[in-house]
Amino acid sequence: MPSRWQFVLATVVIAIVGAAPLVYSAHQNTHMRNLRVVEDGVLYRCGQLTPKGMDRVLRDYNIKTVVTLRTSRTTALPPDSWEEDVCAARGLNHVRIVPRVWGADESGEIPAEQAVQEFLAVMDKKENHPVLVHCFAGIHRTGTMCAIFRMEYHGWSSERAMSEMQLYGFAPEDMHQHIAGYLREYKPRPKPLGK
Repeated sequence: MPSRWQFVLATVVIAIVGAAPLVYSAHQNTHMRNLRVVEDGVLYRCGQLTPKGMDRVLRDYNIKTVVTLRTSRTTALPPDSWEEDVCAARGLNHVRIVPRVWGADESGEIPAEQAVQEFLAVMDKKENHPVLVHCFAGIHRTGTMCAIFRMEYHGWSSERAMSEMQLYGFAPEDMHQHIAGYLREYKPRPKPLGK
């Protein structure tokens, strides 16, 4: 019959083995928030990283450009403004694309179209690759831009791109009608002949 100490030791070992994945997962969610590969060597996506997480991602994926889709709703600096200094110290590009409304304004224009064009301008330049794009959670704004990337550069349908958004946390009930409408109507730019 096993002794009491053997039982206690076995219980402790089981608890440590069982807790290790939970601790690792909590660490990943804290420092590497929703990090995903969109296209290896070209585009990576995530939520707001900690400075430690940012350092690791920049190094591990050889990131050349960080695109943030965050801004401040007040006159204060955006909450991720520290990233600009990190990128400058490493000689990397840092691009802030201000989020805009996806529904048409009084003139019929869609303000978010400007943000889409800014994002595509970054992605068009291969010297910017690999690019890391993020917002706060890495789900909504980031997911929408990644869906546009998929349609523009990979030829995906809007439905396939929106399915990937849902796979990475964009709940169907969060799909604002203007975002869904914009993505369904999105037409990739014509490709030059020979490409």
